[in-house]
Amino acid sequence: MRTLSALFRNTLFVAGITLVALGLGNTLVAHFKVREYQSALARTPPPVAAEQTFGKSTRLHHFSSEAWSRRSLNQAKLDFYQVLYTVGWFLLCSGALCTIMAVRRQRYRQPRWVSSSAERG
Repeated sequence: MRTLSALFRNTLFVAGITLVALGLGNTLVAHFKVREYQSALARTPPPVAAEQTFGKSTRLHHFSSEAWSRRSLNQAKLDFYQVLYTVGWFLLCSGALCTIMAVRRQRYRQPRWVSSSAERG
């Protein structure tokens, strides 16, 4: 119990636990949202391109504005959640590293033979 209270007073441990919680939340939310927007993009019909030629080399593509806006909005949201997924993994890994470092520091802060010889002495 004493070790646990000492760990919660350690700033590195608290920061690590916080980063793990934030990373886990970001990763889980982003995972489900990426699936949602991937399926939404698959259901959205691809924009129909109607080409018009002006001059010798200029071509203009016309898309249905509603289909184009839905598709671009879904793509933007998908991109955002993919970035959030990556950031979530980064936070999760860095939080785990901070937590492990704090536990190791707490555990190996003072060698056992030093504390036992000081008590005898």
